[in-house]
Amino acid sequence: MKLILKLESIFLLLIALFFYFSVFKFSWVTLFVFLFVPDLSMIGYLLSDRTGAYIYNIIHNLVLPAILLALGLFFDSSFLLMSSSILFIHIFMDRSLGYGLKYLDSFHHTHL
Repeated sequence: MKLILKLESIFLLLIALFFYFSVFKFSWVTLFVFLFVPDLSMIGYLLSDRTGAYIYNIIHNLVLPAILLALGLFFDSSFLLMSSSILFIHIFMDRSLGYGLKYLDSFHHTHL
């Protein structure tokens, strides 16, 4: 099952990259600069595993980039579309590497 989930994430990562570069025509430099910004959410683990998991999961959940995408399309906002795309790319990259949403007991205990 883990292999299927990783393959699914790799495929979705490729789709997100296609949209980022071919459809929206956003910059490599911007992607490179902001790709790991969502990982700043791990700072919550300095407080506790529970707090860290909540903060990490809010940022790494697919709902947030989906909302940003909808708002970006509705308001025709390049900033929101780029933010959404980078977040989708980051999440699918993480999940293809085995980093999933976190359980409350440990950073290493994920849904994958």
